[in-house]
Amino acid sequence: MILSWYRNQIREYDVVSATRLLCRVVWRRAIVVVGNKTLPANRECPCCGWRGNRFLDYIEMGYTNPNAACPQCDSHPRHRGLFLWLRDEYRVSEKEGTALVFAPEKALASLWQTAAKLRIHKVDLESTRNVDVLADVMQLPFDSEVADLVWCHHVLEQVVDDGVAMRELRRVLRSISGELIVSVHIGAPGPTIEFGYASKALTGNRRTFGTDFADRLAAAGLNVNRMAYNLTPAEYERYGIDKEEFYLCTRP
Repeated sequence: MILSWYRNQIREYDVVSATRLLCRVVWRRAIVVVGNKTLPANRECPCCGWRGNRFLDYIEMGYTNPNAACPQCDSHPRHRGLFLWLRDEYRVSEKEGTALVFAPEKALASLWQTAAKLRIHKVDLESTRNVDVLADVMQLPFDSEVADLVWCHHVLEQVVDDGVAMRELRRVLRSISGELIVSVHIGAPGPTIEFGYASKALTGNRRTFGTDFADRLAAAGLNVNRMAYNLTPAEYERYGIDKEEFYLCTRP
């Protein structure tokens, strides 16, 4: 797996840069692996049940997230937080109807499987995620008002026009009863910063969303409700979760 990742880095950048990055990844992983074998297990992944002393650092060319990735299922802090919220507060296992899940994450696969009454359609631009429908979120092949639940997690950073994508998400959502659960990384203290291109260093992101994200959702015609994980300090620490807002939206 890591060799495939290394080859991709060479294609994206060059041999020297990719090799330097590989050395950083291998070195940091070795430290964490040794620590997990010798130190107390005070971290836990709710997505897969892994327990250990520390999560792996998530290292990309342009940034590093320390103590972030589960060694077993590769969940990140946001996956673990949303897993707990979906399971315990939203009670996704009890939901019914049609669900559209964009860019389905491996870490949440077991949770979606508990929703026996949901007809789930996994959607992505690429077939590598084992999806049901190959589609661009800016031009969806679905009728209007077909979805009771839409899941769109850290997708809008990478689309060419996030406004068009938001309006498409609104279009396929059922009026009044349909629910869109959407999240992005808020990295700018003010307005959203548009790059004008897909940044290789930021895993293909075309923008860094700012504190205006909720306003952008509202401009697309959605009712926007800010949500939070509602965990205790001990749970944030135990599961390695960062405090991050996400949004539950409805169509008027």
